[in-house]
Amino acid sequence: MTRGPGLDNAARARIFTALARGMDLDEVLRRFNLAPDDLKALFREAAELYRIREEGCWRLFCDGASRGNPGPAGAGALLQDPAGHLQAQASRYLGQTTNNVAEYQALLLGLELARKRGVRRLQIFLDSQLVTEQLNGRYQVKSARLRPLWQQARQELQKFDFFAVKHIERTLNTAADRLANEAIDRAPKRR
Repeated sequence: MTRGPGLDNAARARIFTALARGMDLDEVLRRFNLAPDDLKALFREAAELYRIREEGCWRLFCDGASRGNPGPAGAGALLQDPAGHLQAQASRYLGQTTNNVAEYQALLLGLELARKRGVRRLQIFLDSQLVTEQLNGRYQVKSARLRPLWQQARQELQKFDFFAVKHIERTLNTAADRLANEAIDRAPKRR
């Protein structure tokens, strides 16, 4: 194997996979015929790639809420520019539906906000592990009710030059949650 910057992407992937799986650092150096400076160079290169990838990304926070499952539901989304300044927010009452449907509807609402502002690079933050894992292909979409929403979301995501969907703790998504709940509160009351 060639050393340092001469490594191809497959070799880089094998090295990082070995490290991620817990292989001892000295064993990685020996197995891949690397000097410590070679490994440092690989990490610097990876860090630079992530910096470039994240640079210029807008951030979208989305949340759906349902009071009962199903029950009265709302969707909330807020969009921040790359500097972290709030540029747009929206909420929508969804009627009677499930929490998971509300989560997908919140994402679609947020993607609409981003498209209207010409956003090309987007990091999406959701507190729904189910929706995050389905969108990232780690969970199957088994629900017939969710499948069309998942398909629509995937189609909308493909319109961006770059996107990443990340799961965050509910405590880091309180603004989007507030918007979703305000939408429910504003719903017309039934008599």
